[in-house]
Amino acid sequence: MAERTLIARIRPDEQDAAVLVVASPVVAMVDGTPPPGIFLNPFDRVLTMKILNRRFTLRLPRDVQGRVIEALVPNAYTPVAYDQALVRLDPRAAADAASAAATQTGGAAAEGGSGGDLLVVPSPSEGIFYRRSSPDAPVYVEVGSPVSPGTVLGLVEVMKCFNQITYGGPGLPEKGEIVKILPGDAVEVDFGQVLFWVRPLA
Repeated sequence: MAERTLIARIRPDEQDAAVLVVASPVVAMVDGTPPPGIFLNPFDRVLTMKILNRRFTLRLPRDVQGRVIEALVPNAYTPVAYDQALVRLDPRAAADAASAAATQTGGAAAEGGSGGDLLVVPSPSEGIFYRRSSPDAPVYVEVGSPVSPGTVLGLVEVMKCFNQITYGGPGLPEKGEIVKILPGDAVEVDFGQVLFWVRPLA
């Protein structure tokens, strides 16, 4: 069965205009709140909503991303109202991740002679990086795999919560090709650590 998806409402935080508030687009029951510190990309899952016994996945809108500062509802089955604040998100973390990634890859790119056309995909948070959904499942991507917005690249586990790393967002082209996968499977990674090198495709 196809996933039922809802797109979150977004508004500036009243206390800090640089921070975004992710709000509910409907009246519903919610669970699966993301932990503080996790980084969410455009269209990433925020939490699960239940409306009249039907489950929906609440996702971020296009061009919205950032690090979760605070969850405003408990990580339990909780009723929420229309436009009720669910999560506070700091979009400035996206620039921090890109800066950290550029710093990490500067020397490696020069040593490898990979040229200036390669782009990097950094880790959205610290945690355990997985290349596959389970030990007997195929890896999400290999060197040479084509990628486009929404392509799942891997998983990061944070506090028993598995978060997808998806391709896409500011600074990344519509089409690309994986040219290097830096970490191994089931290894610890840090926020902003480079996970993939991507070559843009026309």
